[in-house]
Amino acid sequence: MFQRSVTRPAVPSHSAAIVTSQTAVGEDSVTALLEEYLTFLQHHRGLRESTLYFHRRWGDAFLHHLAVHLPNHDLARLTIPVIDDFVLPLARTVGRGTQSQVIQAVRGLLRHLHRTGRVPDDWSCCVQGPRRYRLASIPTTISAEDVRRLLTGIDRRSATGRRNYAIVLLLAVYGLRAREVVDLRVDDIDWRAGILRVQRSKTGRPLVLPLTAAVGRALVAYLRRGRPRTDARAMFVRHHGRPVPFRKSTTVYNIVRRAFDRAGIRSAHRGPHVLRHALATHLVQRAFPLKIVSDLLGHQHPDSTLPYSKLAIEDLREVALEVPEMDR
Repeated sequence: MFQRSVTRPAVPSHSAAIVTSQTAVGEDSVTALLEEYLTFLQHHRGLRESTLYFHRRWGDAFLHHLAVHLPNHDLARLTIPVIDDFVLPLARTVGRGTQSQVIQAVRGLLRHLHRTGRVPDDWSCCVQGPRRYRLASIPTTISAEDVRRLLTGIDRRSATGRRNYAIVLLLAVYGLRAREVVDLRVDDIDWRAGILRVQRSKTGRPLVLPLTAAVGRALVAYLRRGRPRTDARAMFVRHHGRPVPFRKSTTVYNIVRRAFDRAGIRSAHRGPHVLRHALATHLVQRAFPLKIVSDLLGHQHPDSTLPYSKLAIEDLREVALEVPEMDR
């Protein structure tokens, strides 16, 4: 848990900084400063869009906080209490995963402000977050029956319904990430060979998957009787207004959440990752090797797949040791 303060007393680092003339942050300059920082992360740190998402979300909130609470909007007057005032309220309302994202975004932005000469002291080393232990969490998932209810609850009589059904089916059958669905192109389907090519959003590596009959039928129904006429090569486009491709992963999140609502499925989380967890859990419970599950999900490290083994309850019962009886 967070302590009373997310920061600790420390001697700030006075390492060399790149001096810039812009030392003020106002409501009108937040966007430019944030885009400058995100460009740095993308081109110098090599972060992909899926990782930049939470830096954008919490970096924007933090900069707006500074624009409101810094005297005269002067970044040079940034102090630890001002940072605390932003992070502490969030710490009480979000889970540990989100807490970690907030801390990473704030630390990174503080380093950038110091590196560019906007803030004289590097306060990033003073920001503390909750301790997280690897493999400690249990994935949020739903049953195979709930996945079927989710799919059957989508009305495929409309063009939008056919599009949404194809999206949810891709998430459920292949465990794709939301960004991978957004980036899917018409040219990624090889109908003759019966394969689907996916560009992994986190690693950038290509993955070739067999095109199942159910997914093939759903995509054909959408392309023939749902997808608006457009020159865009993206598979999924908007149906209201101009038929432009999806820009953000949040569009896929909203589609999945609405499907959960219609199906009346209760779950702590209701995003695309729940379907990804459901697929992994289903495969592990049916004794698929963890290496196969890891490759399908695009995990870079095998340990990322281990939490799903905690949900194979029957297998865990078989390997559990007998509790010895104690003589009274």
